[in-house]
Amino acid sequence: MTDYRLDVYDLAGALQYVLTDFTSLAYTRRVNSPGVVQFVTRGDHNLLGNIVKDWQIEVWRKPDDTGTWAREITGLYRLLTWTYGAQSKAVMFCNGLMSLLARRIVAFKAGTADKSKFISDPAETVANTLVKYNATTDATTGNGRERDGHIDGLTVEADGAAGTTIDWFCAFDNLLETLQDIAKIGGGDFDLVKTSSTAWQWRWYEGQLGTDRSASVVFSLERGNMANPVYIDNYTNEKTAAIVGGQGEGTARAIVIRTGTNYHVDTNNIEMFVNATDIDTTAGLNTRGDEKLAEVEEVKQFRFGVLQTPSCMYGTHYTLGDKVTAINPYDGTAYTVKVQAVSVSLKEDGEENISVEMSEPL
Repeated sequence: MTDYRLDVYDLAGALQYVLTDFTSLAYTRRVNSPGVVQFVTRGDHNLLGNIVKDWQIEVWRKPDDTGTWAREITGLYRLLTWTYGAQSKAVMFCNGLMSLLARRIVAFKAGTADKSKFISDPAETVANTLVKYNATTDATTGNGRERDGHIDGLTVEADGAAGTTIDWFCAFDNLLETLQDIAKIGGGDFDLVKTSSTAWQWRWYEGQLGTDRSASVVFSLERGNMANPVYIDNYTNEKTAAIVGGQGEGTARAIVIRTGTNYHVDTNNIEMFVNATDIDTTAGLNTRGDEKLAEVEEVKQFRFGVLQTPSCMYGTHYTLGDKVTAINPYDGTAYTVKVQAVSVSLKEDGEENISVEMSEPL
């Protein structure tokens, strides 16, 4: 039996409740995404008269095989649905802590060097800078931002200059969305980590959020931890060559040509056009073309259900962001995949259901 509790903090960061009498609980954790928490209480619960917007709801989990409490996710309370029937109940929804980043945009004009325009910088440096100047105490008009935009308690971990070197253009883009796009090509993941009851730190993780366990954690039909595998090899939307149009008009327009990983001049030559008038460097046009080609590559999809077994359990043998190995029974290929999302539900009778989503083969 796995134990759960909800620690509830007010806006000042003071612990107000430790809930174990909720009637059901569900939450989803996702790499580079806020995730969500939903829980249900009796309609007359004392919490309901006190909770206000942005109170923190921490989900804590203790697997019976370890006996160690671990914080799974921190949510910010945003929605309540109260219903009256044979027995009244309240359903509460909380967005994950990372949703704070979605409350800001990159509020700098196009072409602002090292604020909305980055040339040949490591992905971590670009991401760290964007958070620093749009969500911390440095997010000020004095630093050129269109309005002051700091989020109380938010800081940025010291820059390690890790990740792929990129050119990046993102004026007035949503902050969280542009960070997610950087992570797709930047060689790392990120998170917003709670460091105290009123403080959160932005962090970049080189490679992946979790640990590389691909040598020790293996999913396969033979091991009894894989269910209903599906393999798809899809070429229907594939493009392999991009003509990228930058600034200028007519014959003076800047143009670059990029080819994808599966391009072949005779046997796999499929063109697309990419409009990139917001970019004024050749390296930036190259990056935009590569990014768009990556979105329309051949798709190899390998999906399967994850079964919990004594030797392969979520929270004990692997967790969110870890790299693991999955054996495709179609042809026996061993893929390295990442634990991309975990959804947990706890019913009123105590039944726990865990759904694990893996990435596409890396």
